[in-house]
Amino acid sequence: MKTKKPEIKELYKIKEEDQEQVYEMMTRAFKNYVKLVGTFPDWDDRQAAIEMVIRFYGAFDFRYGYAYSLDEDLKEVLMIMFSEEENYSEERFRAAGSYSEEFYAAASRLSEEDRQRWWDFFDEVDRTEAELASIPDKYLYADLVCVAEEAQGQGRGSRLIQAACRYADQVELPIMLFTNGEDDIRFYQKNGFRIIGVTSSEKFSFENTYVLYEPKQQGCADE
Repeated sequence: MKTKKPEIKELYKIKEEDQEQVYEMMTRAFKNYVKLVGTFPDWDDRQAAIEMVIRFYGAFDFRYGYAYSLDEDLKEVLMIMFSEEENYSEERFRAAGSYSEEFYAAASRLSEEDRQRWWDFFDEVDRTEAELASIPDKYLYADLVCVAEEAQGQGRGSRLIQAACRYADQVELPIMLFTNGEDDIRFYQKNGFRIIGVTSSEKFSFENTYVLYEPKQQGCADE
């Protein structure tokens, strides 16, 4: 069955040959990723864990959705797919190329115990998400949204997410994603999203805030 992917015409669709450049930019942008601090307190271990996240889930997002930027400069990224494609399985991860040599190279920088902790961590994320009662039946799932370090504070993130909101209006589907940290939550609220649930894990000391943009409402806020 052919994968259906969101076509956001006003954004630049990132090409397959740009993946490596995008992964490197994203790894730098997420270097202080709040959610992994408690699980990987050592800086070097955390950077390896972050690169694993980017490469593993990024490959899945590229395969079953599209990655977008404002332009060919690739200073920001939004990965997005239809909810019916957000079906994580071993077979689909392998088909996407998530188990790449580069992924294993990043994993090799962790101890065997920490590698198992990485897998357990994301199993816990999936488990806690399954407890949410307010997820719509169909939606656009946005993932790994970020802006390059040197381009932050220029409004590029707002322009990117607002374009996605306009697409959501066109196809009459909500956008859902999860985020962490007060600044990020405020960013999405400013751009027309509302909080629909919060999940947490005592075992891994993380909290995920799920936000939703609903089409045909007030739309995204201006910068």
